[in-house]
Amino acid sequence: MPPTMDISVIIVGGGPVGLTAAHAFSKLGIDFTLLERRDIIAEDVGASIVLWPHGIRIMAQLGLLDQLLSIGTGLMSGTFQTVNGKAFLRTSSPQLCKTNHGIYPQCFARAELISTLYNTLPPSARSRIHTSKTVTSISSVPGGGIKVLCSDSTSYMGTFTLGADGIHSVVRKTILSLSPPPITPSPLKTRYSLLWFSLPLLPTIPASSAFEVHSKNLCLQVLANEKSNIQFCFLYQLLPPDHSPSKKFTQSDIEAIISRPDVSSLPLGGSGLTVKDAWPLKSKCGITPLEEGILKPEWHFGNQMVLVGDAAHKVTPTIGQGLNMGLLDVVSLANQVSEVVGSAGSSREKVLGGLDGAFRRYRAERLESVEEDYKRSGVVTRLTCWRDWRFKLFDRVVMPIPGVDVLLVNKVNSPIMARGLVFRGIRVEREPFEGRVKWKEKMPLLDKTAHDEERKESGE
Repeated sequence: MPPTMDISVIIVGGGPVGLTAAHAFSKLGIDFTLLERRDIIAEDVGASIVLWPHGIRIMAQLGLLDQLLSIGTGLMSGTFQTVNGKAFLRTSSPQLCKTNHGIYPQCFARAELISTLYNTLPPSARSRIHTSKTVTSISSVPGGGIKVLCSDSTSYMGTFTLGADGIHSVVRKTILSLSPPPITPSPLKTRYSLLWFSLPLLPTIPASSAFEVHSKNLCLQVLANEKSNIQFCFLYQLLPPDHSPSKKFTQSDIEAIISRPDVSSLPLGGSGLTVKDAWPLKSKCGITPLEEGILKPEWHFGNQMVLVGDAAHKVTPTIGQGLNMGLLDVVSLANQVSEVVGSAGSSREKVLGGLDGAFRRYRAERLESVEEDYKRSGVVTRLTCWRDWRFKLFDRVVMPIPGVDVLLVNKVNSPIMARGLVFRGIRVEREPFEGRVKWKEKMPLLDKTAHDEERKESGE
C-alpha cells in the first residue's frame, strides 16, 4: 500500500522485531525509516531463534510463511538427561503443539531469519532502511514529531520513534531519562548467563529434536537446523552473587568456563560425544548475561517514543519466547496506530493527539501476556538449572510422570498461544493454521469476490 498521509515512524533497530515492524507498516501503508547501528543488516551474530505457532501465524499473515519454512526446522520431540547421560524424560509435546495449533515450533539460524525478513521487503521499503546508524539523541520538534540524531551527524524526522533496539535500547534510556522523576537504575536484573556456540550438524541427535542436560545451576540445551547444517549449543549457568552487571565477558572467560570439568564433560546427545570433544569443531561462540525484567510503569513517552520487544521486556530464552513476544508487541502496536490514523482522516494534528492513548492501549493489551511469558521463562530456566531442591524434585520426579508434559501443554502453553494476536488491517485468503485448539482472535479474511478481481487485474 502507498504511505498514508503525513505520518512517519522512525524504527530504531534492524533485528527480527524491527524488520517485522517494517513489514507491518509497509503492508498497512504507514511510512517508516529504519535505523540499524550495524554495518550490515544480516550480520552473522547470535545463534538460533525459535518461533512458536502464534509467532509463525503472524509471519504467515505478512505473507512470509513459505520463505520461512524453507529455512526453518520443525521441532518434534525433546530428550532430557542428567550429566551421566541418563535420559529421564523423552517428550513429544511439540507433536501436541502441532495437533493443537497446526504447526510445529520452528528453529531458525538468526542470521538467515534476518536476511529473509530483509530480502522479502518490497524494494521501496528496503530503500528506507539505513545501516551504520548509531542513534545518539531523540528530541521533540516544534509543531509535533521527533528528530533522531545519529553519531555520523545525520538526522531523521518522524512522527514518533519505535524502539526495537533490544536490551541496550537507546530509546528506552531516553524514555527513562525523561520520565518524571527520571529513572536511572536499570529495571532489569541478571541472575544467569548464556554461553552459546555453533557446530556443524552432528549425528548425536536428530535435527528435529531438542536435547537438554540438567544439573545444579547448569543446563546445556542443543537445537539443530538441518537446512542450515548447524547445531546450536546453549549453556545456561547461575552467576555468582558478586557478579557485576557492568562486567564484560571476554574470550578468556569463555575458555575458562568450557575447560571446567563440570562443563567439559557434559554429553551432547547419546553417542558419547562431550562438550570437550565438540568444542574444537565450533564455528562461532559468544557469552551474554541474561537480563530479566519488565519495564514499569510505561513503555512510552507521550506521543513521541514507544518500545517493543526486548527494549520493553526481557526474558530468559530457555523456552524461546523472546521473539514471539516482540512480534505480538508489533501486532498490538500497529493495530492501535492504524486505528488512530484511520479515525483521524487527513489530520496530522489528530494523529499526534491520539498517539499517547494508542501507546497506552497497546501496553494494556500486552501486559498480562508479557507477565505470563516472563514468569514461565524464568521458572523453566530455574527448573532446568535445578536452582534449589524444589525445582530439582519437580524436574526429576514430577515431570517424568506419564502425562504431565501433555497436561502442561494443554493447560498452560496452548491457552497462551491461542490468545495470539493478528493484524486487524491485513487480510489474507485463509487461516494459515488450524488445530484442535481454536484461535481466540480470527484472522481477517479477504472478500472472495474482491480477491478474485484483484487476482484477475494482476494477471495471476
